[in-house]
Amino acid sequence: MTTLKQEQSYISRGTIVMMSTFIAGFVFSYLFNVSLARIVGPHDYGNYKVAEAFISLGSLVAAMGGTKAASRFLPHHISAGSGEGVWEYTRFYLMIILFISSGLGLIVYVGHALHVSIFDTQGYHPLLLATFVIPFAAASALLSSVLQVARRLDLAYMPWRLGYPGLRLILCLLFFFVAGYLNDVTAVLITLVVCVILVMFQAFQVKRLSLIAIGRLSSVAAPKQWLSVSAPMMLVISLQVMMKQIDIYMIEFFTDEVAVGHFGAAQTCVYAIGTTQMALLNLIQPLVYPATQQGLQSIKELNRRAFLLMTKGIVVIATLTCVFGHQLLAVFGHDTHLAYLSLVTMTIGYSVAACLVFSQSWLQYSGSEKLIMVILIVSVLLNGVLNAILIPIYNIEGAAAGTAIALIFSGVVTAIYMKKRIGIYPWSRA
Repeated sequence: MTTLKQEQSYISRGTIVMMSTFIAGFVFSYLFNVSLARIVGPHDYGNYKVAEAFISLGSLVAAMGGTKAASRFLPHHISAGSGEGVWEYTRFYLMIILFISSGLGLIVYVGHALHVSIFDTQGYHPLLLATFVIPFAAASALLSSVLQVARRLDLAYMPWRLGYPGLRLILCLLFFFVAGYLNDVTAVLITLVVCVILVMFQAFQVKRLSLIAIGRLSSVAAPKQWLSVSAPMMLVISLQVMMKQIDIYMIEFFTDEVAVGHFGAAQTCVYAIGTTQMALLNLIQPLVYPATQQGLQSIKELNRRAFLLMTKGIVVIATLTCVFGHQLLAVFGHDTHLAYLSLVTMTIGYSVAACLVFSQSWLQYSGSEKLIMVILIVSVLLNGVLNAILIPIYNIEGAAAGTAIALIFSGVVTAIYMKKRIGIYPWSRA
């Protein structure tokens, strides 16, 4: 089978697996968020969403890009059956995760002990507990990257995309019916238990498939080389996440937890677009670097297929989100239907950014990591400035507008630079 046919087969099969997994995962996540919001109320739900955002961003920082760089450094070891080589890479980044997670935990603890304003209330104990979740979430992502490189997409994504929201939903409801109560602190503790279960399951699968063999290997690339590639990737993905999360923190700063809860409900619905983007991006990502090594024609062919695949999926999901937005929000209760305008505004921004997202991948794997970081830093700053201006005036609608503008700015500027550096746009024909 030729390389092109292998890619087409991989994309065809992978699209079914990834979209099924991520869409089902979104449904579980939506049900979990709805259940939690209705049980604990908007105040505690807002607190939990802040802790959840911290876990998401903190686990990315803790992994130092090791999850993204795996597609660069592990294919040779996995294809050659060198489990020791995979272990060297995994062991190094597990140590990094432990070190950085400890540092993040210390920072949060000191902030709480010194009565820094964002920690100095009982409602922010979930943030303290969230620091214990970060190393397990990061380790799970690292093991997922090993399975992804081995092209076991089912084992790479089903545990986190299905198991994570599904187990949280089941355990939270079970605890509520047994204990008779549920709050933000308990929800974070349950999240910790779920992450531990997922890490144990993925470690077992990696060992079962003989992808890792515990043993030292001196012929692997030096850790400095790994970090030189993974650290910029970590910064890029962290900035991408920060651009979508900064509004949560700023809404809390300028308003209150109830507004955070309402915005979190709208954001949960819009994450259907983010889920589609992530599914297709993770599907195509392992093919990007090999295409850059094969020349411009391979880049054009993969770029075109990826753009059309992403655009078709996003248009369908965005349309459904807007059409049924009122109903999706009403299920959360507590007047969350008032966040519909925020939902529509974010849908526009998320959709444009998703359709143009592959331009970041091409630039990143073509040696333009610094350019991507500059664009994202400017975009995050733009989002922060717009939030600071608009939230006091328009509340959560202002936060949604700031995020949408920043996302569109980032996508358009990156596409323009893709044309300058590589010679094609995301939508260019092969």
